[in-house]
Parts: sequence; C-alpha cells; structure tokens
Amino acid sequence: MKKISVVIPLYNASTTIKNCILSVVQTGYPLLEVIVVDDVSTDESPRLVEDLCQKYPEIIKLIRLEINSGPAKARNVGAVNAKGDYLFFLDSDTVALPDIFDNFVSSMNHADAVVGIYHYESLNKGCAQSYKALLNNYFFSRKGVIEYEVFDAARAGIKTEVFHRIGGFNEHLRWGMDYENEELGYRLFKSYKILLDPSIVVRHMFPDLRKLTKTYFCRVALWMEIFFFRKKFEFGGVTSSETGLCTFALILTVLTVPFIFINSYFSLIPLIFFSLYLYGYFGFLSFVFKRKPSFVLTAFFLNLYSSLVICSGASYGLFKVLMSRSSVKEKIKDML
Repeated sequence: MKKISVVIPLYNASTTIKNCILSVVQTGYPLLEVIVVDDVSTDESPRLVEDLCQKYPEIIKLIRLEINSGPAKARNVGAVNAKGDYLFFLDSDTVALPDIFDNFVSSMNHADAVVGIYHYESLNKGCAQSYKALLNNYFFSRKGVIEYEVFDAARAGIKTEVFHRIGGFNEHLRWGMDYENEELGYRLFKSYKILLDPSIVVRHMFPDLRKLTKTYFCRVALWMEIFFFRKKFEFGGVTSSETGLCTFALILTVLTVPFIFINSYFSLIPLIFFSLYLYGYFGFLSFVFKRKPSFVLTAFFLNLYSSLVICSGASYGLFKVLMSRSSVKEKIKDML
C-alpha cells in the first residue's frame, strides 16, 4: 500500500482548517501523514493545528514559515518534508469525502498525477456559493475520467518523485489568482499523464457574489492574456472551448440587441446568439434542476450575470494584449 502525504498550505483559515484536517484523518486511510505549512498567519489558525498535532502526533505535522511567501512556496516546503509515495494537496477551506484517498490511489494506477473535483454542495450557504458549487461540479464531472492539463492543488495528487523531478511549484510566479496551478500543470502535461477524476471529491467554501465577481473578472482577464500567447483551450472544466464559445455568444446577443429596431429580419440575429448561449448551458441548467429544482431560475440569472462578467474580463485581458500592456508572456514561456 502506498503512503500519502497530504500537504495543506495555511494562511488565516481559523474557521475552516480544523474541519479540513479532521476530514483527512477521518478517511481512515492507513498510511497517511498530514503536513500543514503555515504561511505566517495572524489569526489563531496555527494554535488550532497545534492542538490537533497533540491529538494525532503520528499523523499531523505543522511547519511554520518565517516570511509570508504564498501558497506555491508553502506547498513546496510541505513536499520537501513529506515521506509519502504520493503527495496530495488540499486547500484549507476544503473538506475531503471519506473515499477520497481510496479512489485517488486507484486512479494513480493509470497516471502520474490526478485532479479531483468540488462537490455540488458548497460548505457555506448563499446563492452565489451554491451556484458556483453546482457549476464547477457539472463542468468538471460531465465527461467522466479524462486526460487533463491543469494541476489544481486545491484537490490534486501526484507521485512524489515526479513532483520533485519537474521542480515543484514556481515560487517566483506572483501573479496570484491560483495560476501557479496552471503553470505547474502545463509543465507536467508535457512529459507526464494527468487525469481529471470525478470520483475524487472535496467540499469547498466558495466566495460571496461580490468576491466572486472580482475573482471571475481578474482570473478571466489574466486567462485571456495567457490564451492569446498559448492559443489553447483546456480539455475540460469551465475553460473549455465549448463553454468559452457559448459564453461569448451571450455578449454577441447583447451587442446585437439594437438590430431589433432596424429590421424584423435582423431581430433574428440576437435571438440566434442567445439560443446558442442557452444551448451551451442547457446541460448545466438540467443538472441544477435534478439536484435543486427550486434553484434553477436563480442559477439561470446568476449564469447570465457571471457570463457577462467573464466576457468583460476577457475583453479587458485582450485589450491589454493588443495595447502591449500585458506582462505575462515571459512568465508563461514554460507553458507555450
């Protein structure tokens, strides 16, 4: 049986870190160690972890960094101190499901790294939180087990030797917004096999609408800058070519609405674009109806809103590239 080292970067997560660690321990996987790397938290998070270390001294270990360095550095430090055959990375605002490591080990028989998915129910309540959980779960699970190219360290594992061989996370990548995961994944994908496996599931705490709006805008703007140079969509998830084109169809709907007032025949143009948008997200809305029927209308309007935010972010990212204001090309040279 393979030993798993679970690495959790920690920064001011006092409301979630205890449940995260306990969910890992309570899986009951026999060969397990949990390494929590504190990135100079200013709340009581480290104390909570220390209490758990005393309760489970043979399983849990706390490492404290002296300088706040970001999640890439924290994960690398955890990996260096790990003794397992496999590294499994979790974020501090997640909760692992009981069968996560059994499924992970089984999946690793066919790959060098495996990425899991988020559960369709968020850990926290709220319309935006429920919408994001449902959206992520649908788009990351709908194709089953597939080859993938992003190493999402909120819920992903890798052979320890492979992680060290490719040099771990890029600690100099300070753009934020989790793109150290994409950078590592693209490097890994060049020489190794990554699988996206929907049987590996964690529950996650998602942001409220205000933070979600900012995150969508900023992440998509940066993703657009990367896409302009890389010229590749991802195989699955919410940034595949299908979802990108359907979301773009919505902005074309908005832009062609004035055609309604020009000619009755021209009014068909926005209707066609809107139909393409609905066609692209029909599967998701059907998924929501099966899981939470009363939430379908809310999900539809939140999808309209988030799609417009995504299009705005993509437009801003494209504007930066076209105006030569983008600085990502040098940073993504290993991705190209």
